[in-house]
Amino acid sequence: MKSDETEPPSTTLGALLHASQDARFSGCDLATPVRGVTSDSRAIRPGMLFVALRGHAHDGHTFVDEVLARGAVAAVIADDSPTPAGPHVRVTDTARALPSIAAAAWGDPAAHLRLVGVTGTNGKTTTAHLLGAIFRAAARPHARLGTTGNWLVDHESHAGFTTPFPVELQALLSDARARGATDVVMEVSSHALAQARVAPLRYHACGLTSFSQDHLDFHADMEDYLRAKCLLPGEYLRGDGIAVAAVDGQPAAPRFLAAARAHGARGWQASRGANATAEILAHEVEFAATHTRARVETPAGPLALYTPLVGPFNLDNVLVAIGLAVAVGVDLDAVSRGLASSHGAPGRLEAVTAPGVAGPVVLVDYAHTPDAVERTLAVLRPLTRGKLVVLLGCGGDRDPSKRPQMGAIAGRDADVFWATSDNPRTESPEAIVEHMLAGVAPGARDRVIVEVDRARAIADAIAGAGEHDVVLLAGKGHEDYQQIGHTKIAFDDREHALAALLRRA
Repeated sequence: MKSDETEPPSTTLGALLHASQDARFSGCDLATPVRGVTSDSRAIRPGMLFVALRGHAHDGHTFVDEVLARGAVAAVIADDSPTPAGPHVRVTDTARALPSIAAAAWGDPAAHLRLVGVTGTNGKTTTAHLLGAIFRAAARPHARLGTTGNWLVDHESHAGFTTPFPVELQALLSDARARGATDVVMEVSSHALAQARVAPLRYHACGLTSFSQDHLDFHADMEDYLRAKCLLPGEYLRGDGIAVAAVDGQPAAPRFLAAARAHGARGWQASRGANATAEILAHEVEFAATHTRARVETPAGPLALYTPLVGPFNLDNVLVAIGLAVAVGVDLDAVSRGLASSHGAPGRLEAVTAPGVAGPVVLVDYAHTPDAVERTLAVLRPLTRGKLVVLLGCGGDRDPSKRPQMGAIAGRDADVFWATSDNPRTESPEAIVEHMLAGVAPGARDRVIVEVDRARAIADAIAGAGEHDVVLLAGKGHEDYQQIGHTKIAFDDREHALAALLRRA
């Protein structure tokens, strides 16, 4: 759903700007009628309010006169912008004003919903899907907003961003409420937190799955990145809310929980057993190639856990999901049933199989950070009977510092490392691969195969694998495209893997 294609209720400028104490009106007033809000000049229709935003590529202020001429009732502009020829409202910061304007335009739908936010470098999508499955088992109509798509009670739609921008976000929440949703689980990215996209939402519960290097092309450094993550419990969690964080091997978790406790909310630790004081505590853990079992202590009582997800980091995600579910009042029977039925998110250690082909085991995973690659290989190594074959690329126009780290990990932990492309974007694919290879230890170079063409690399890696080998296609996961230059082409690792397996048959 695109927010600008739906019709919000009629309102007034005064109702939309009630939270902007510094608003100054010119050519319009509090009683001016408004029908709809947008920050996209292309979406303007007569009667709408236009909010001019400054982005990396475009400044919405350059389109103000155009949108007014096309029937916008007024434009919200920044203090230091030129004075337009038509009605306008000046505020100090249009980006900070937009979220509350959008919420007001849609009648503040979040006030009628239980909100759960999930953040973390890795694990957000899996945890959100797990919580969605728990809500389904509990017969709670719900919405799930995140990387792989937006589920709205009874249908799924495409997601342009992990966390939608304010106008679309409020429209989605309004749609979910209209469809009968009682609960919403959202993936909340560090970008969205730093940009205050989720203001003025107040979450009933929020979770941190993991924290490791990523997005340093956006954040100044790791401290800035962590500070953004901690805004979720520090600014957007209700005072009576609960924050949950996976704590084993996660030094950032105490900061996240402390941010919640600083304003009176509660903080729950989730542990696989290393922290005996954790509120969500797993013991008698059994990891297998096809499932995980454990006994889990929770503030609501003990739970017998069975999940098809495998590995310690997936257990972290499961424990955070349990904590969040308990925090919003889901009974433990529904929690158990939801987790037993859920395979998590698409493209997260997703198996690709073909009729009549016994092996190799082919898994597609979204691992695209050093931490995610290392943790995924650590999970797969003890489950691999033959060779562990890893096919990996790195994205272009993104943090280049992680490329040699990811190359080093794949070169060290894989028996065969296929170095290839991911989404090169405007960078040279060959140069990106060279950055990855720079991290490979000299003694591991003989285990590296370079094939920049990802389609050919997938085909050859699967064709050359043994029946007992495990082939991990890492980096793209659920993505169904490859971006080369400024062009997106259809490309799904799962489709290429299936075709390669069928050729073996």
